[in-house]
Parts: sequence; structure tokens; C-alpha cells
Amino acid sequence: MANKKWRCTVCNYIHTGETPPDKCPVCGVGPEKFVLVTEETVDEARKRELQNICFGISYGLFVICSKDGAKFNGQTANSLFQITSDPIQVAVGINKNNLTHEYIKKSGVFTASILCQENHDLVKHFGYQSGKEVDKMEGIKFKLGEKTGVPYIQKTLSYLECEVDWEKTVDVGTHTLYVARVIGADKLEQGESMTYAYYRATR
Repeated sequence: MANKKWRCTVCNYIHTGETPPDKCPVCGVGPEKFVLVTEETVDEARKRELQNICFGISYGLFVICSKDGAKFNGQTANSLFQITSDPIQVAVGINKNNLTHEYIKKSGVFTASILCQENHDLVKHFGYQSGKEVDKMEGIKFKLGEKTGVPYIQKTLSYLECEVDWEKTVDVGTHTLYVARVIGADKLEQGESMTYAYYRATR
């Protein structure tokens, strides 16, 4: 009998065997994050092919943090970019299912910590678990931005403090594209920026 195939719902790694692996060799999650792969339709296979092609787009990796009162949360994001220089504005796409999305929607502010090539641990910590299940800020060295009161992560290259412009923010389906004015920023460490391509090649 042919072995079954199991897909990691976090990173899409495919494992072949009668049972899912004890640990994903790519992102490190347990067997509970694997689902049995059934026969794919042509559309599903094509969608995954298109996603793999899009992995070739080069962009940075960031930790986006926000708050709900005294509660904080953060997540890894790869869709932050500057859109204007006067005033300085950025845009970031955040999945509506994420706790960070909920916090930004409530507070109207967020920080973006710009990761360096040594920050693999932060990518995994903020990207492969949900703030709805764990306190992501526990054990993380951070400070609060003077303008927003939102955490920024230490030992990263730099950070931005951002205030959402609700008139320019756009609902794009699964995500919200938050457009925000940069109201504070500072450099923290020296180094090279972490790109998504670099992370995938060295994780």
C-alpha cells in the first residue's frame, strides 16, 4: 500500500508516511499541525504552483506589534513597504484572522521591527505560533515606543512607530492593508536586513 502524504499547515512541507512526523523539519511544529493530503484538483495544484512562484519575490521580514490596552502581541510579516516620503507613510498587509490585526484595529497604532540576518529565532517565534494561544512577548526583550506605547523588539536593526490612516486603509479580502504615518523611529543594531529569500535559504 502506498504511503500517505501529510502537509504542514504552517509551512506547507510535505511528509510521506503512514503517520505525520513528530516534528516538522522545516518549521518545527508538531504532528497536530499536519493534515492528510487527498487527491488535489487541478485548481489547487495550480494555486500552490503560483504561490511557489511568488516566493521568488524579494522582500524584507519584520515583526509587527500592536496593543489592546495593556495587552501586547506581535507577528512576523513580509508585506511592509514605504509608499510616500512626504509625509513618510508605510503600508502593511495583516491577515484578518491574526490577533495583531484585532489589536491594530482597536488601537490604531503599531510598530515594525526591522529584522537582521541573525534574527531567525524571532521569525520563528513570532511567525509559527498564535498569540491567541501563547503570550508571544514572554521571554522577549522589548521596549515600548514613546509615541505609541507599543513594543518594539530589541536586537533588531531598527524600528518604526506608526499611526493608522483609516481613510487610506483598504480591505483586500483575507487581509487588511493598513496605511500608516510613521511618527517615530530609531536605529538599534548594525547588520544586514533579513529578506524572505535569505530566510528561506538559511532557515
